[in-house]
Amino acid sequence: MPKSAFRLQRLARREEKVILRRIVFLSILSIILAVFVFTIGVSLLGKFADFLDIIFGGKNDSAGESVTLQPPILDDLPEATNNAQLAIRGFVSSGDRVEIYQNDEKVGEAKIVDSKFEYEDITLKEGENKISAKAAFDDKTSDQSRTLIVNFDHQEPKLEIESPTEGQNFNGNNRIKVSGKTDSDATVYANGFLASIDYEGKFEVLVPVAEGESEIEIKASDQAGNMKVEKRKITFRK
Repeated sequence: MPKSAFRLQRLARREEKVILRRIVFLSILSIILAVFVFTIGVSLLGKFADFLDIIFGGKNDSAGESVTLQPPILDDLPEATNNAQLAIRGFVSSGDRVEIYQNDEKVGEAKIVDSKFEYEDITLKEGENKISAKAAFDDKTSDQSRTLIVNFDHQEPKLEIESPTEGQNFNGNNRIKVSGKTDSDATVYANGFLASIDYEGKFEVLVPVAEGESEIEIKASDQAGNMKVEKRKITFRK
């Protein structure tokens, strides 16, 4: 065999031994790394994840709560009522209960059923009542809902009749003028005819009557549903 060919074989065997040693070394290193990852490494990775959660987790939780716990949507309420008891109803998308507030003071709670709630135990105070609500879960509450204002008024409106007087006689024109004074926000009807009312509460309306004796009924009502009625007997002759 030529010397050059023999040298090439020796170099090839030497390279094979080097490559084999590298393969063995890398295999042993891979086994060591695998053992490290599945023993000590897993624990370290878990601690590192806990560390990240401590740094970023609190902010994410609070942000999530603020997004999911939305304020309730209240059903419309009357602007005024003469009934002291009022039911509060509405819709809510989150939470397990709804807190009811009257004049910024918590007065009770309502359960949520199919995203709806109802609270029937509220007792209105004389005058203006501010009604609002908050969704709640555990010790967390949402922002306050829109505030609805309800005026509780059980006093009948003022009704003073200036014309006609009781037993007054009329002739000629059968359209009798009915006039007087009431509250500026009241509504007045005389025998079903709507009277005009100015800003001072003075009202006036013409009412047709039949010949002979008849009765005119004057009725005043306010926004809360309170009512006062006065009657006047008159006589009309052609």
